[in-house]
Amino acid sequence: MSRGGPADRTASSSVSQRPNVPSEIEEGWRDLANLSPDANPFFAPTVLRSALDTLAATSVAILAPTGETGRLAALAPVAAMRLGRIAPAVGVWTHLYGPLGTPLIDPDDPEFAVARLVAAMDGKRSGRRILVFPDLPLGGVAAEALRRHAEASGRPVRIIGEHRRAVLHPGSLEGGVRASLPAKTRKELGRQLRRLGDSGSVTFSTVTAGPGLMVALDAFLALEQSGWKGTRGTALAMKGEALAFVRAVVAAAEPGQIRIDTLAVDGRPAAMLTSFRSGGTMVTWKIAHDESLGRFSPGVQVMLAASEAFTADPALKIVDSLASAGHPMIDRLWPERQAVGTLTIGPIGGGRFFSLGVLLAETELGARTDLRALIRRS
Repeated sequence: MSRGGPADRTASSSVSQRPNVPSEIEEGWRDLANLSPDANPFFAPTVLRSALDTLAATSVAILAPTGETGRLAALAPVAAMRLGRIAPAVGVWTHLYGPLGTPLIDPDDPEFAVARLVAAMDGKRSGRRILVFPDLPLGGVAAEALRRHAEASGRPVRIIGEHRRAVLHPGSLEGGVRASLPAKTRKELGRQLRRLGDSGSVTFSTVTAGPGLMVALDAFLALEQSGWKGTRGTALAMKGEALAFVRAVVAAAEPGQIRIDTLAVDGRPAAMLTSFRSGGTMVTWKIAHDESLGRFSPGVQVMLAASEAFTADPALKIVDSLASAGHPMIDRLWPERQAVGTLTIGPIGGGRFFSLGVLLAETELGARTDLRALIRRS
C-alpha cells in the first residue's frame, strides 16, 4: 500500500526512451514474471511496458540474459545512475508508483541467473562497475543470491536505507488476519462496521477482470480525488503521468493481475483498495476512502476484508504492503515485517569512489529523513 511513493532514492538518473523488447523473449518474460521466486508485479510485461511508456524519465534498457539453451535466466529494467549523486553506476530502474526493485530470476537456478544479470549490468567493464538494486527485499532469494555472488567475486556489498515494512504471508496466520488481532481491536472494528450499516446496506465486492475493472478504477480515482489528496493536488487523477500509467496497466492487464476491492454503502464506495499481482506475489498499491465516513474506519475495513481473502488463497506466497516503516494502519493489521533497502555492489576490491558514493547516499537519505520528521512535528 504505497503511501506517497517508494523508499528514498539513493541514486539519480536522467532523457527518456522506451527500449525495444525482442519478440523472442515474450513468452519467457511472462513465465519468469509468474515463476520467479521473488515475483515482482511491477516487472511483469504489461505493467513494466506501461511504466516505460508513461513514467520513464531516463533512458532505460531491459536486460534479459539467457543461458546456453536460450532460456531466459533473468530480467530487469536498468538505467545509468549516480550513487550519492557522484559515483557513476548502473542500477535497476524503479519509479514512484512501483517501489519494488526485485529482478526476475530463474527459479531453478537463482545463482546462475544472478551471475548472468550482474554480467549484463557490468557490460564490457566486468567486475568494475558500481551496481545498484533499489527497493529490494533484503531477505529474498534474489538479494541473497546477489550477496553470495558479489562476495565470491571479491566485490563489496553495502546496504543503504534499510527499513522494515509490513508484509503478509498468507500461510502463517492460522484462522486469518482478523483472528490474529487483539480482541479489543476486533470488537471495535466490528462495532464500527455495524454502525456503518445503520446508514445503509454494506457490501464488499472484488473485481479482477473484464470491463468492470476499468469501471472500478474510475470509481477509485474519483474516491481518492474527493479526499485530502485531491485538496493537495496529489491524487492520481490529477497527475497526468500517474493517471496514464494506471489506465494503461488496467487496459492491458491479464485476468487476475489487477484486483480492486470495494466496501460500499447502498452502492456508494466507502473505501477501495487497488492491488497488483504476479505469480505468488501481491502488492497492495493504493487505498482510498470517503472521509465523511472516517469514524467507521472504512479504509481499515476494506483492507481487513481483502487480507482475509489473501490468506484464503493457497497460491499466494506473500503480500507486500509497499508501506513506509511504522505505517499507522497496516502495521496494526499485519504483524510480519520485511527488511527492504538499496543493495549496492562495488567494483572488485571496492575503491574510494564507491565508498564515497555510499557515504553521500546515506548522508542524503538521513537528511531527508530528519527533514520529514521535522515537518511532521511542526
